[in-house]
Amino acid sequence: MKKFKKIYIEITNICNLNCNFCSANTRKLAYISVDNFSKIINEVKNYTDYIYLHVKGEPLLHPQLEELLKKAEENNLKVNITTNGTLLKEKAEILRKANNINKINISLHSENNKINYFTEIFETVKNKLSNKTIVYRIWTLNNNKLDEKSKNIVEKIKEYYKLSTDIVDKIKKEQNIKIGSNIYLDKANKFEWPTMDNETERNGYCYALKTQIAILVDGTVIPCCLDSSGKNSLGNIYKDSFKNIIEGEKFLKLKKSFEDRKPISELCRKCTFKDKFNKN
Repeated sequence: MKKFKKIYIEITNICNLNCNFCSANTRKLAYISVDNFSKIINEVKNYTDYIYLHVKGEPLLHPQLEELLKKAEENNLKVNITTNGTLLKEKAEILRKANNINKINISLHSENNKINYFTEIFETVKNKLSNKTIVYRIWTLNNNKLDEKSKNIVEKIKEYYKLSTDIVDKIKKEQNIKIGSNIYLDKANKFEWPTMDNETERNGYCYALKTQIAILVDGTVIPCCLDSSGKNSLGNIYKDSFKNIIEGEKFLKLKKSFEDRKPISELCRKCTFKDKFNKN
């Protein structure tokens, strides 16, 4: 059994949108080089079966996306992609041909002024990506109910896919709903990105470093995809081996603190996302 269920690899921290549900990027903007991506792949391939090509940024912006996907496939790694969908039509052929793409998540809550945004995505999925598993994502309120924007998005999905009343009822009540042979709608409650400015601190368990770990475009290894500024740097994969990093003192101490439900990281104590793991 591989050590991590998933490893996030940020191939770019550049985005073509500025959505209010995403934290601001304060790091130097960059695209990962094919050589650096290959180095990371060689380091992590024995520790996971799945890589996710994002932390921050829009992965479909990467000018060498096809080469990166091939490198992952050559090393038997399955890829999950999360995108705002604005470049889906443009990059559809690259995505269609990539045999190792496990899932494409499309955030339909993105804030953009693209004309026919929804229709273009739905048509691209239908005509060019029918061989892929697609997950449409929307944000909901804390009680898992749909806000007005989510209701409008669901209405567009309902109209295009001609959903039955039963399916629409499920969308209102359930978190993950199948709406087609390989198409799903996933609801997730809005949350605050952890920052040092958050006033509330709390202890609690977290799956970071147990089931997941992340690598920023500059090589910084971090506990999870929510540490988008690299506050909890565990090392740099361009300067040290992944094996040394995950066997190092920083990694082991932070992982143990999660297991003990007393995170030693101030940023982790200020993170509200882990509340979902600590309901009991």
